[in-house]
Amino acid sequence: MKTQQRGVTLIELAVVLAVVAILFATSAPSFSAWIHNAQIRTAAESMQSGLQLAQAEAIRRNRSVFFWLTSAANPLTADWLVACASPSGTGSVPEASGDCPGVHPASGVPAPSTVAPINWIQRQAAADQQTSFPQVSTPNGASEVTFNSLGMVIPNADGSASIAEIDVNDPSIASPRPLHVTISGGQIRMCDPNLSPSSDPRGC
Repeated sequence: MKTQQRGVTLIELAVVLAVVAILFATSAPSFSAWIHNAQIRTAAESMQSGLQLAQAEAIRRNRSVFFWLTSAANPLTADWLVACASPSGTGSVPEASGDCPGVHPASGVPAPSTVAPINWIQRQAAADQQTSFPQVSTPNGASEVTFNSLGMVIPNADGSASIAEIDVNDPSIASPRPLHVTISGGQIRMCDPNLSPSSDPRGC
């Protein structure tokens, strides 16, 4: 005997679509928060990598190299630049031709008063990494930090405050997971302010 095939009724299809819509509506905010928090981590890792690059280049080139937060947005985004610092003091060695082959940043980005034109080594824009949502700030309002040939933090050539900490956050979401990038002497570290350093090595 032939078995009679039975299809899906319109009511059953409507019920399935309603259940799917409810599940999507409840999970959408969590998924959006996950994306934003992933961008916070990407931006913080970018800051950490830029600082480590500046430190490594200072040691490799045996000269001062600085890391500079170059964002012209308000609030600041995760834009940065690693460049050769102007030598100063007794026994300083002038910049060799081609030592830092970059050119001056594009118009619209303010240049430090002590370095013109800027001979940059590497530049990173938040838009290139799809990290335009996270906001970047420093507790002391600093935008530069300079490393010497030993990889240690030294005073900036223009006398401005040195970056000691970069805070990355995204207040546009309900439950952000902010991250900090700290600089202490020659140590560069990313940490989570929501965790205690006494119980978790990832904490601040």
